[in-house]
Amino acid sequence: MSNRNHQPLLLILVCFLAAGALHAQVNVMDSDPIAARKRLVYSQVGAFIGFGSTTQGGSFTTDCNCEFNGGAGAGFVAGLMFERLTRSEFTWGITLGYDSRGLTGRFREEEGVVQTSPSGRAFTVPITFLNEAQVDLNVVTVMPYVKHHFFDIFYARLGASVGYVFSSGLSHSKTLETQSVTFPNGEVATVSLPGGEGTTVTLQNGPFTDLNALQLGIMAGVGMEIRLSKKMFLSPTIQYLFPLTSISAQGTSFTVRSLQFSAEIRHIL
Repeated sequence: MSNRNHQPLLLILVCFLAAGALHAQVNVMDSDPIAARKRLVYSQVGAFIGFGSTTQGGSFTTDCNCEFNGGAGAGFVAGLMFERLTRSEFTWGITLGYDSRGLTGRFREEEGVVQTSPSGRAFTVPITFLNEAQVDLNVVTVMPYVKHHFFDIFYARLGASVGYVFSSGLSHSKTLETQSVTFPNGEVATVSLPGGEGTTVTLQNGPFTDLNALQLGIMAGVGMEIRLSKKMFLSPTIQYLFPLTSISAQGTSFTVRSLQFSAEIRHIL
């Protein structure tokens, strides 16, 4: 058989081998190990700012041995962050931030207080007071965390919060709520605080005593990623702080829990 007769067979063989090689290449590219290598891995830096609500866990006491429970308030957070993507659905990161945590606790009590009637007689009468304590904590926090991405734009985040309370404040005021009293002899008089003016007296105002400056907790949250440009993301985030350490020995298991709403801006390096 001549070479000219072999040419069609050789051409068909070359085309078959090329098609097989191309098919094999597509299968390799579609396989999981190669797809994992194709995932982009990069670092991001960013900043965050937010606010939230705080709730009291346990109880705390003031200098007059008054116990406060069920306090609530507001907080503020801001800081910087770094993230590193991996070749999976997970991202690890770390934040360095400032966390302002404040709350107010209240309770009412009735006391027997000596009051003078219009005729000059002294009687001990029941009077209602509102006790109010304001707690302020300023904390520097570091939080290493891991994120798991799902549905492309959403993620869940879990981290360990390590905080240091660099300043604190505790104020306790007592306000007179009873406006007037009726004495046993039938006389009526306006109530006043003994030895003072006005209706409110400050019993304590200063830093927290027996403060546990090192604060540990677990932070869990969810968020979404909105691409603003080729290298920039905006992430609204909701997260909750579960405290693991008490704030002060003056009380029973006193902690401040925090629900935070924040916005993160991240830039790809």
